[in-house]
Amino acid sequence: MASKIKDIIEIGEGWACALKPQKSNPVVRCYHKQKLITELPLTSIMQCAPVHHTSPKEKTVPPNGSFSIKQVPEPKSLKKVAEFLNSLLRKATQPSSALVVTADNDTPSLVVAVGGSSRYSYDDPELGNMLATTEAAQNMACTGASPVAFFKLPPTKNQCPMPTLGLVGLLPKKVPQIGLSFRKKGDMIYLLGFSVEDIASSEYLYSFHRIHPSPAPWVNTKEQSRMQSLLTEAIHRNLLSSVNSITKGGLFISLVESSLQNQLGFDVTTDAEIREDAFLFGESLGRFVVSTSEQNDAAFVDMMTQNKIPLTTLGHTTKGEIRVDDISYGFIQDFA
Repeated sequence: MASKIKDIIEIGEGWACALKPQKSNPVVRCYHKQKLITELPLTSIMQCAPVHHTSPKEKTVPPNGSFSIKQVPEPKSLKKVAEFLNSLLRKATQPSSALVVTADNDTPSLVVAVGGSSRYSYDDPELGNMLATTEAAQNMACTGASPVAFFKLPPTKNQCPMPTLGLVGLLPKKVPQIGLSFRKKGDMIYLLGFSVEDIASSEYLYSFHRIHPSPAPWVNTKEQSRMQSLLTEAIHRNLLSSVNSITKGGLFISLVESSLQNQLGFDVTTDAEIREDAFLFGESLGRFVVSTSEQNDAAFVDMMTQNKIPLTTLGHTTKGEIRVDDISYGFIQDFA
């Protein structure tokens, strides 16, 4: 098998990946014990990466260093922004943090996670690659898997014009399977990670305000590894009901993604020290929406507090209504 296929990555535990950069649709072939288990087309794994859109009319601002959020007017209606971004992004992709491939009941599962954005890759490819890898690591951390290999695939015709950067990891069988969906009414919702007043390179800035270019989104690379390791540990200890990485569309869109499958809503409060639009729609990296059940809530909060991981209480899940700062945005059915 390996002698006939280029670019084999030996993962361990019997797993291997073959990267096939075909012209029409590049694929990742997943093998277990030299048997082909599945092929993952780039078009399918790209749903795990931020998909950025172009705007027909752009306002230009001074590039990178001179951009300030103060240049951007606060919207009169955050609800209208939420509806606009949801409509835009819901057409492009279905929510997913990473793809999990299972061979049998006795071996770890293979996890493939990707990241990337053309917006900040043109001017600084090195920065773009770093942020793409950060996004992929976020998506992988949502599953509880540990990364063991890196891959790079070329762009496809209809995707953002840059290579797809990804990570491959292993998920032990003993780890509870966790998804991005809220499970039941009344669960607590938290924001894990630093909150900053940043809307740079966000879909909100680009498509709603039509302002371009702007710097790359904020990220604290020094804290990423430690925070993601503790998130993985919390998943292994079965302390979380759901985990969703915050990327395209910001916090609000991640909350909607987590609500859709079980038709639950959310009642959340924004941070009074940060502009509401930045808190809800900014795309600074290294953040997660997590939910906990009543029985696991205290243990999770204690774990994050003892390890000095930034944790913000957002609110709780509802039967279906969406409320932000005591204002009703309607029901989850309106955002489907």
